[in-house]
Amino acid sequence: MICLSKRSSRPSSGFSLIAVAALAFGVLLSPASQAEPRPSSGVIEFRTLLRERGGVVRCGLFRKAGWLKSAVASATARADAASALCVFEKIPPGVYALSAFHDKNANGKLDTNLFSIPSEDYGASNNARGSFGPPSFEDAKFAYRGGRVRLEAALR
Repeated sequence: MICLSKRSSRPSSGFSLIAVAALAFGVLLSPASQAEPRPSSGVIEFRTLLRERGGVVRCGLFRKAGWLKSAVASATARADAASALCVFEKIPPGVYALSAFHDKNANGKLDTNLFSIPSEDYGASNNARGSFGPPSFEDAKFAYRGGRVRLEAALR
């Protein structure tokens, strides 16, 4: 993901609308975490730390092949406290990465500014951030061995 601490009057050369769209649509268009039973029963919890309250947090659980395009599972949590918790159930062991964004106006998409830079906070597992685009799967990945696991990331 991109660190957006500086505002510029010109668009970032490496950041594209396609990357932002992939992040948002990958989370939104994926199947719900409870929609289809899976062979194993495990729980992954993703606690996101928020800078603001209101709206919802939309989370996606991804494998490498579908990173930010096709989530294995998705979840939505209310953003009415300092953190929000997305829960994914019946997840088989494997290597995954998580992505989330704070949909402050609950319009179902990651809003962007004139230069296609996200205007809503977002983040990934391991607090992975990209330089001029989304983080790599390699930076966000974690090995899940089953059982109950809780990960945490700050949305920025």
